[in-house]
Amino acid sequence: MEQSCKLARLNIFMDELIINFEENKSAWDIFLSKSPQRTIFLSSKFLDSLGPKYSLLTCYLNGKVVAGAAVIFDKNGQPLSSPFPYTQFQGLLLSDNSDKKKHTIISYENKIAEFFIDEITKKYKYICFSNSWRLNDLRPFLWHAYKESVTKKFKIEPRYTGILDLKPYKDINLFLPSIRSVRRQEFKKAFSDIKIQFSDNILILDDLHAKTFERQNIKRVNNASELIRSIASSALKNNYGKLCLAIKDDKPIAATLFLYDDRTAYYLIGANDPNYRKSNANTFLIINMIKDAIENKYLEIDFCGLNSPNRGDFKVSFNAEPKLYFNCSLE
Repeated sequence: MEQSCKLARLNIFMDELIINFEENKSAWDIFLSKSPQRTIFLSSKFLDSLGPKYSLLTCYLNGKVVAGAAVIFDKNGQPLSSPFPYTQFQGLLLSDNSDKKKHTIISYENKIAEFFIDEITKKYKYICFSNSWRLNDLRPFLWHAYKESVTKKFKIEPRYTGILDLKPYKDINLFLPSIRSVRRQEFKKAFSDIKIQFSDNILILDDLHAKTFERQNIKRVNNASELIRSIASSALKNNYGKLCLAIKDDKPIAATLFLYDDRTAYYLIGANDPNYRKSNANTFLIINMIKDAIENKYLEIDFCGLNSPNRGDFKVSFNAEPKLYFNCSLE
């Protein structure tokens, strides 16, 4: 382990818990791969693609990592107090404790999480955990404010994402009857004159994304172009992403970027040419990417957010189930 560590003792363990504030990437990725809350957004390669400096924090018990978190820093070297753009989950990770009894898991994980959160907040004045929907017990964040020495509470903000369970579907023909009828109609209409093409041209994705926001009269986040290109480039280079284009009249009219880990396909970015809004290209792309995910044995698709009315309803129409998750920020 790195030199930046802290020792502490918890009564329930009779062993030392060790906090490592500068975990190495290799050990981190091994721990991440086995955590129930694992996500591509916390892999070291994805974090590298974001640009800012970050630290990987781990908590050890008897030589085993039992909890982890990533801290991304702003240009002033301070931890971000809100989620990073174009990321979904970058929150608290716990080890796999499924071999323990239910009541034991709850007590064990909460004690570790409470200790880990307390030590992190002693080191950092501000922090934000964008927790996975698979982290069901947030009481350690609530208990943080119970201590007399604590003056700041966590602001806990409910958010939603959409999860499409792919396990019931062996092929796309079994899936299609499950979606809203208007989506099936759009798919059939687009089938005759739109072609699908996988690509590594990230400039097309960025250009269509800029046009999408311009049409909606919405300003993209600062350095959006640079960030999208970096995320897409890393994903394609390191084989955890696919960029797919919809082609009509010999030109790309829509694009989507999906990211992948061992179980989940993430619909991260979708973009369209405003001149072809009625072409149903976005629906056609998504269904083809769902088909690709089924054929490659992914267990689920995460639609990466259901938090705006129209966009959320569009994603739900593909039979995505709303899943509640929480952003916990110490302000």
